[in-house]
Amino acid sequence: MRILLVVPYPIADPRGNSVAARRLRDGFLRAGHDVVVWDPPFPAEEADGQVTGSDEPSGVAAGSGELVPGGQVEGRGGPAAASLAPSSPLLSPPPGPFSVALLLHAWRCAGASAVLARGGAARGRLVPQVVSLRGTDLNEMLDHPATGPTIRRVLARSAAIVVFHEAARRELVEREPAWAAKVRVIPNGVALPRSQVDYRQRLGLPPGALVVGAIAGLREVKRPLLVLPWLERLRQEGADLIWLHAGAPLEEAVVRRLAEFRIGRPWVRHVDEIPHAEIDSFLRAMDLFVAASRSEGMPHAVREAMLSRRPCLLSDIPGHRALAEPEREALFFTGEEDFLAQARRLLGDPARRRQLGEAARRRVEADLAKDDEVGGFLRLFARLAAHGFEA
Repeated sequence: MRILLVVPYPIADPRGNSVAARRLRDGFLRAGHDVVVWDPPFPAEEADGQVTGSDEPSGVAAGSGELVPGGQVEGRGGPAAASLAPSSPLLSPPPGPFSVALLLHAWRCAGASAVLARGGAARGRLVPQVVSLRGTDLNEMLDHPATGPTIRRVLARSAAIVVFHEAARRELVEREPAWAAKVRVIPNGVALPRSQVDYRQRLGLPPGALVVGAIAGLREVKRPLLVLPWLERLRQEGADLIWLHAGAPLEEAVVRRLAEFRIGRPWVRHVDEIPHAEIDSFLRAMDLFVAASRSEGMPHAVREAMLSRRPCLLSDIPGHRALAEPEREALFFTGEEDFLAQARRLLGDPARRRQLGEAARRRVEADLAKDDEVGGFLRLFARLAAHGFEA
């Protein structure tokens, strides 16, 4: 097969969607298939003339779709791409034909979806579109009046919709029963390269401090500042703890609030980005991993923390509940007092932290042994081709 992989951000970015794109690309290539990666501009105009709006304050535009050696498509672009008409070269997909197109975000790949459909209709050869519905698509944008209609058009024209877990499938089908036959569950994969960097030493963390940490882009949906006042309460109670956070500066307002909170609080540490090859070492610098997101699909950072045997304290949302059994593989919180109670339990009990971390690793290893992400997509693609969708 020749697979067009449509990605929401440049594939080299440290974002979770780009990590997933690299993993899928490499898996498809290992299986002997041709892969072309396209990161189209965003925002982008749809075929019906409606412009998909920006989900980032800067109006990031991601790419040009120019072919480069090795079959990859490298993106280049700028804010001007937001106003381009569908006929612009920046909105032209790489040369086909393709057996299938896999879109790794309904909202951010909406313009590409429309262009592919229009081009296929003009040639009389429709390329089946498989849409991987990400957490923000389903939980934040599908029902929002500004974004929902665009996402629904993308999903309506798709040959298949992929979600990460059964709870997401049920939720989507309840909202739109007509899509039930084409919704498939393929859990997110995860890979955690082993590394040997001493991040406690590199960052100069106090030797005896308990390190509570997180990895998440500075976006409101990730709620990176939510637990900081609560951790300050624990410090006032006598806990010798450090907050260690890594995440790209994605939303200006969140970046500003974090900078303001850090003033006079040297115990709050932040680094913008960690190379994925060193994520394992960064995680092992922590005694406790926290994820406070408002919504998630199947977050890489949490699964990576679980693989690194970090005990996890997670916001009680469906995307987190799908990853771990409460009390056995992770602890969950719904608000401040809940968080404080769970954090006190873990920070005061090293044996409990080790027990929870070991169970978390076993859970991810068992899930990975059971679920074949790359194989699941390839089997889906083959079924679509067998039913006459081959372009």
